[in-house]
Amino acid sequence: MDLFQSILSQLKDKIDKDSSVTVDAAKIISDITKTTILPDQITIVKGVLRIKASPTLKMVLMLNNAKILKALQDSGVKIHQVQ
Repeated sequence: MDLFQSILSQLKDKIDKDSSVTVDAAKIISDITKTTILPDQITIVKGVLRIKASPTLKMVLMLNNAKILKALQDSGVKIHQVQ
């Protein structure tokens, strides 16, 4: 039973860490773009941050891409590309 508890604990830690990163990223992006980005709209895979948004919002994101990327990296989020 200890092995099972250990595995569950490790999974919980990973999920908590991933969710806190998306919450932080959503807040940073929302602050920079002056719009509302929810953590549910964000996925991070292998250093690439993807945002599910309308075409208009995606244009705002691309115009602020450099600011967003720098702010995310400064906050400790390991991102090298925003899409």
